[in-house]
Amino acid sequence: MSVDIQIICIIVSFLYGIFIKICNLINATLIKNNNKYMNIISNVIYMYILVVLYIIFIYKINKGIFHIYFIIMILLGYILMSKYVKFIINKIKLIFNYRK
Repeated sequence: MSVDIQIICIIVSFLYGIFIKICNLINATLIKNNNKYMNIISNVIYMYILVVLYIIFIYKINKGIFHIYFIIMILLGYILMSKYVKFIINKIKLIFNYRK
């Protein structure tokens, strides 16, 4: 695998970590009031879809070759997004309130 493809995969993995965090926030708000069993079932389906989607992305980019640093970049994107999510949400609210 060439260096260009590896850099693209690293960037895609980082962005996918951010995407997972955003989807987790949406998922948590949508299933907050369901019962326990529906939460478990919906979380299993949700995680299955996210994993399959990531595998499809990596397969399209580099024929499905996985490296440990792809997973590290997903975790890094997720952790950074969870650290700065309140800051980003407040900035988005300021932008939309400014337009009114």
